[in-house]
Amino acid sequence: MITFSIGDFVCLQNHPYFNKNQNIKIAANAEMTPPIMIVGEILNKDEYNPLNGRQSEIQLRCYYYSTKDGKYIDKWIKAEQIKKLESDYTYLDIEKLINIENFDLEFLKESLLNKLVCIKSVDFELNKKKIFIDSSDGIRTNKENNHLEFLPPVMTVIDIVKNKEEKKYSSTKESFVEKDLSKYMFKCKWYNPKTSSYSEELIPSVILGIVKNQTSDLEIISSGINENGYIIIDLKNDVELEDSSRLVGNTIIKPTELIFNHYYYKLSAFDYMKQRTASYPLGDIRKNVSLDDFTQKAIIFGQIYPRYKTIFRPITANIFTENEYYLIKYRDKSNKITTRIIKLIYKEPYTDQESNSDQIFLVSNCLLRKGHIRHFTVSQILESTEILNGIEIFENATS
Repeated sequence: MITFSIGDFVCLQNHPYFNKNQNIKIAANAEMTPPIMIVGEILNKDEYNPLNGRQSEIQLRCYYYSTKDGKYIDKWIKAEQIKKLESDYTYLDIEKLINIENFDLEFLKESLLNKLVCIKSVDFELNKKKIFIDSSDGIRTNKENNHLEFLPPVMTVIDIVKNKEEKKYSSTKESFVEKDLSKYMFKCKWYNPKTSSYSEELIPSVILGIVKNQTSDLEIISSGINENGYIIIDLKNDVELEDSSRLVGNTIIKPTELIFNHYYYKLSAFDYMKQRTASYPLGDIRKNVSLDDFTQKAIIFGQIYPRYKTIFRPITANIFTENEYYLIKYRDKSNKITTRIIKLIYKEPYTDQESNSDQIFLVSNCLLRKGHIRHFTVSQILESTEILNGIEIFENATS
């Protein structure tokens, strides 16, 4: 039997999410999808029905925010009518509010008044996706949108009070909690676009998380962007270099702009390993960002070939050294041009059958292809940039 605690994430049985899998996109009429809720109070009376001998049903008081109505809604629901969900991640500070029952009211007011908070279900609702068919250009294609019907607001704590209700224990069973709830209630204020004004609400502390202050990180990142800096960051998953025991655990990114994602910031940056622009939550880049994390271009990238200053220096096999990393622009047999980072394993001479000319392969691990070995003809390389201390950057920098 599933047990519930205050602060748990729950939803009705007909919700498409289940347990740890929330990467499910919603088709058809997404508006019929119920909200993700948080348990704010539990009634589990130590009583039995005299007619059938069964214990009284467990009742859960569940909270969610309705964007359409512009207000918080709480409903009492029987435990067997809902299912529990687990959160994969959050950028809220949840830990700070877990044990607040151990602190007195004055201390909490001194430390938490004017802090920003949000109910803990925000990540579920922020990442909920709906798909639909679009045929505006004459071709039926699936498109994707965010489904934000229950996205809760970021709020300011303007007061903290004790809950008028109290936790109750059974008079017959030792340590059996019949009524569980938050000891403290947070009075929160937020801008309500539904009313074009400000709203206030008393909210149980157990359903809230604190929005982390990222001001110092933002100042550092903004400075780095203005100075055209680069950052070396951890990969989520290491890449194993084929035919090698070496692992690539880092990549080079060039930050371009900051993005605010409802309650936390993301950094938009160009990833040199994947050769595309992506966004990275600041909390995922580093636990502590400092100005030393930014590196200038001249520290990472070395000589560029072909070179045209004073003396023309073409691209030849001699400019490549085994076990070094290079950023190359390459034209394949189909005349498709791609840019990628490679680690040279060795050089291999061969004769091109079509032109009957002598050529040289660069047999290399290609980071664009997840470390797999690829062969690159030197004469097809349009541009090559040496990456200084590549092994230290990609394999050792932050691991």
